[in-house]
Amino acid sequence: MKPKKSMQLSSIKMPQLALFIVLFFALILSALYFSHRQKASMDTLLEADYDVAMSSDSIGQNKTAKANYYALVLSWSPGFCQSLRSGNAGAVPKSAAYQCGGAQKFGWVIHGLWPQSATARRVSDHPRFCLGDLPPLEVGLLEKYLTHSPSLKLLQGEWEKHGACAFSHAKDYFDKQQELFLQLKLPDYELKRADLFSWLRKNNPHLAGKYMAAGRDELQICYSLEWDVINCPKIRF
Repeated sequence: MKPKKSMQLSSIKMPQLALFIVLFFALILSALYFSHRQKASMDTLLEADYDVAMSSDSIGQNKTAKANYYALVLSWSPGFCQSLRSGNAGAVPKSAAYQCGGAQKFGWVIHGLWPQSATARRVSDHPRFCLGDLPPLEVGLLEKYLTHSPSLKLLQGEWEKHGACAFSHAKDYFDKQQELFLQLKLPDYELKRADLFSWLRKNNPHLAGKYMAAGRDELQICYSLEWDVINCPKIRF
């Protein structure tokens, strides 16, 4: 009688196993489908032409300036997008479609990591375009950083203008600015400048007592060449 009981148990378990296998593969196919849909949606919002021409840059090149600190520059995305729409009759330029025109909701994002000169008296005194006009980076590389820097043109431009002045490889540059960004705890709502500084110092012990710079919808946190947080220079231009 025991073998018959074993066969009965097996006959009960087999349909359950088959159902589990079907559901498992259905979940995989569903995940692949929605991943493909999301990728296709992202592709329609990303810029086809994201190269940056040095000749069209209003500030231009400075390949002789010596950097003695870094500025991690962050942008408050809702304010940035609102300013874009205000200046374009409510429309969003193609270069900002992924950041401002899609379903994504961004807060603080990375504008860039800038090698800076403490003796600069104007913007053009800082290192810029140190290696000249560079070719476009591979989309596959740039896409990895869109979560925190939501524009191909932004990433390409920051590499050409700033990153190449201090880093040998674009990946190292983007990895470093993302590393610094992820070390920060940032508010997910808008604050006035003084309140923002207080919030940051309270919630980020490594920023306590440090002077940070801010402009319209932007924040700068400064670092030494050894990547220690320092006071940002108070000269503004």
